[in-house]
Amino acid sequence: MKRRSLLAAAAAATTTGIAGCLGGSPGTAPEDDESDDPTDTPTGPRLVDQSFEVERVECGDDYGSHEVTKEDGVVTVEGVLDGRDPSYTAELVTSEYDSEADELYVKIESAEGDDDGVSAQCIVEIEYVATFTFENGEPSSVRVDQSGIRTGSSSASQSVSASPETETPEITGTPTQTPSEDA
Repeated sequence: MKRRSLLAAAAAATTTGIAGCLGGSPGTAPEDDESDDPTDTPTGPRLVDQSFEVERVECGDDYGSHEVTKEDGVVTVEGVLDGRDPSYTAELVTSEYDSEADELYVKIESAEGDDDGVSAQCIVEIEYVATFTFENGEPSSVRVDQSGIRTGSSSASQSVSASPETETPEITGTPTQTPSEDA
């Protein structure tokens, strides 16, 4: 019987002790850990949307180029790839924004599409437009790799160094040629 009384008293004392540790003393307000200073949140560009569209596929020999434009949070890549015949199309293979490097990387390739009774035998120009929408500005650098059937792979990047008065784009590129099976 004494054991039960001792256990009940010990349980009551433990409960009271824990409640005393967890609760504040009467008349004191809880401490406010929040400060009036704003929290540092990343305010750099963030990719929020993208689209890719093939605009035209026609026989021709004006291919292997692309152009990058940036305006009001939108980066647009317009280019022309080559394909083996009119069944070919272009595909957006990769698009990645690296926030640490502040760079958008885009990879576009020509690819065999549906045959659908293609009768023309010619190298085609495949015009495409890729659009990337950003919040909080545009990336400072855009790197585009595109690869066609005859032109092989070409790469170019555009960097913008902003001063308070002007923006100066710098475009560099190194096209490479891959031997084709038709040559």
